[in-house]
Amino acid sequence: MEQPFSLKMIDANLVLEEEAVKIKSIAKRAQLQIRHSVIGQRGEVMLELSRVAPHEWEFVYPAIYDDLMNGFHKGCETYEEGNLDEAERILRAVLAQMPDHLDAIHHLALVLSERGLLAEARDLWEQTSRIGHKAFPQDFELGRDRLQWGWLQNRPFLRCLHGLALARYQDGEIGEALRLFQELLTLNPNDNQGVRAIAVQALFKLGRFEDSLEITKQYPDDVMPETLYGRALALFKLGQRQQANVALREAIEYIPLVAKELLKVEHRLPNTALADAVTVGGADEAYYYWEHCGQFWQEDTEALEWLRKAVRQATKPRRGTC
Repeated sequence: MEQPFSLKMIDANLVLEEEAVKIKSIAKRAQLQIRHSVIGQRGEVMLELSRVAPHEWEFVYPAIYDDLMNGFHKGCETYEEGNLDEAERILRAVLAQMPDHLDAIHHLALVLSERGLLAEARDLWEQTSRIGHKAFPQDFELGRDRLQWGWLQNRPFLRCLHGLALARYQDGEIGEALRLFQELLTLNPNDNQGVRAIAVQALFKLGRFEDSLEITKQYPDDVMPETLYGRALALFKLGQRQQANVALREAIEYIPLVAKELLKVEHRLPNTALADAVTVGGADEAYYYWEHCGQFWQEDTEALEWLRKAVRQATKPRRGTC
């Protein structure tokens, strides 16, 4: 669990303010839990946001949310085991008791998506977006306030918003998907979900190289191929060749297999690839980068030749070495 307050803060007044907000937020969450339990008896379950620190919020759920956790987890386990029929039955039973259970809706959407019912799955993610955004209070400052992944109660909404963004992206609605990716990065700048990778892809599809470069600058120490190689290619496209050369050398140094994959004539997913994991720096990661982003290199013969020369330079033996 991430610490809600920075340990590096030296402004005593700000620390005191944060502590006061934290105490108030605990009291407010308790009040909301009581109110939700009463509302729940009337069949009108609602979600709300509670301020936990200056410009930092977390979702507050009614008491029934905790009561349904065993059933929800059982549904998730059944889904992971591949029993889609039983998983759907369990998740729908949870939703019958709490219709705005975001995580149950999200996982039901995953079940439907795996069955090929993509339109129905997307409808569910659209529903979660409406439910979650309806909880935003009037004093929530979009662009400044945060829903950090470190607060566990925020994760269901962030997962749902990510699911909707991916659904729109896969439906070819790149601009709408990008808007949601950018919202996710604003709400949770730590980007525990890896949204920045596909946001860079979307910006390249739209030819917005400066904007893609801005995203990569927000994660200077990142080792995701989309940001490392995306930074180099964006700089190249913008004519900033000296910086592009530095960025490409760094990308090849950290993830050399990606450059080699981009230059291959034939591409095959390695036999060692796993269905539910990607090897950092591995051949499978390189293949997936080529699959999703290779087109941005292939369509620019000058960039591809630049990459080829950089790879040759990187593999040259240095003087004084055997």
